Amino acid sequence: MTRRMMRRDTGRRPGQSARERQQALASADPVMTVLARQLGINTAEQAWDAGARGEQHVGRLLNPLRADGWFVMHDLKVSRGGTNVDHLAIGPSGVFVIDTKNVQGSVWVGGPNIKVNGFSKDYVEKLEAQALLVRQALLEETDWDSLWVQGLLVFVKPDLHVKEQPENIVVLDDSELLPVLVNGNRRLSTAQVERLARAAQAIWR
Repeated sequence: MTRRMMRRDTGRRPGQSARERQQALASADPVMTVLARQLGINTAEQAWDAGARGEQHVGRLLNPLRADGWFVMHDLKVSRGGTNVDHLAIGPSGVFVIDTKNVQGSVWVGGPNIKVNGFSKDYVEKLEAQALLVRQALLEETDWDSLWVQGLLVFVKPDLHVKEQPENIVVLDDSELLPVLVNGNRRLSTAQVERLARAAQAIWR
C-alpha cells in the first residue's frame, strides 16, 4: 500500500460520534452531569462516554495494522438514516466491520441471543445490518460480483461467556481481536486490498 494512501486512510477519529454526543449531553446540563457522576447514577451521558472510550481503545489496537498493509477507518456513516460503523478494517484476511461494546457486568452469548446483566440486546441484528450495508456499498463502488465481509462484535475487557457463536458474526473480547485479524486465512491480494481501500475512501471520505 502506498505511503500516500496510508496518510489518507485516517478519516474520522475512533469514537468521534460517541464523544460528540457525550459532550453535547454534558454541556446541556453540566450540573446534573457532575451530580450524577458523584452519586453513581447511570445516565445517557455516561453511556456515551463509555462507548467513546471503548471505541478509542479498539482504535488504538487497530491503527498499527496500517504498517502491515491494512486499511483502517473509524466512525463511518453508512446510511442516510445515520447507521454508524465503529471501525472498518481491510487486509489480507478480508473485510471486517467491527462494532465495539464497552459495558459493565456479565455478557452472555447464546447464538443470536446476547444478554448484558440479564437484559437482551439487539447487537447481532444491528451488526449484521451494518456489515450488509458496507458490503453493498463496496460492491457498487468496485463493480465486483461478490465480496466476503465479516462482522466482529468486540467487547472491551468484559466478563464474557460465549456458549454459542451467532451464525453470521463473531463475538470476541478485545484481547482476541488482533489474532483473529492477522492470523486468518488469506482472502485478498495486495491489489484487492488497495482497490477496496480506494473504494472505501471514495464512499466514506
